[in-house]
Amino acid sequence: MTTGEDMVKGAKVLVGDENWRKGPVWLAFWAFLFGRRERFEHLDMRCTIAWWRDKPYLVSIREARP
Repeated sequence: MTTGEDMVKGAKVLVGDENWRKGPVWLAFWAFLFGRRERFEHLDMRCTIAWWRDKPYLVSIREARP
């Protein structure tokens, strides 16, 4: 994986976490239920992002198993 790809994944995690925590609760709820899922590994963490209306919401983050 290139450094550029890693930066994009990191940005998605940071923005998704910010949207999940500080955004309106009802948007996070809709993203959780109906959002398009994107799953990837970043820095040995397995991340799940839900996209709702072109905004990412961090739904899940946990350690990746070896």
